[in-house]
Amino acid sequence: MRKTSDIIWQDAQHQVLFEILDLIREPGADPRVLLRLKDYSEHHFALEERYMELLDFPDRDAHIESHDRFRAEIEEIMLGLNKADPVFMGLVATFLTEWLTRHVFGVDKELEAFILASTAK
Repeated sequence: MRKTSDIIWQDAQHQVLFEILDLIREPGADPRVLLRLKDYSEHHFALEERYMELLDFPDRDAHIESHDRFRAEIEEIMLGLNKADPVFMGLVATFLTEWLTRHVFGVDKELEAFILASTAK
């Protein structure tokens, strides 16, 4: 299990995202697993964005912009679903895993610290 955060809900959701990415990487992966990633990441982003709004997180705009870039990448990848093959799925999994890892250990760590310092966890 990858340790990503000290906030239980955030850590659990990040773990699910990484698990979905592992499914994408599996040989013979059904390209529809990308839909699962899209739906779950949207659920996760919405929760983070709600916390940022409620706690008046100062870097909210930049963090949401990062989420929006991921949303755009997923949309672009979804256009290639009908052409999906193992090489394509492997490249997608690698790209998204690297993106998510940088995001989780970068801007999400800043959000985590802000939430932990807040009196309204």
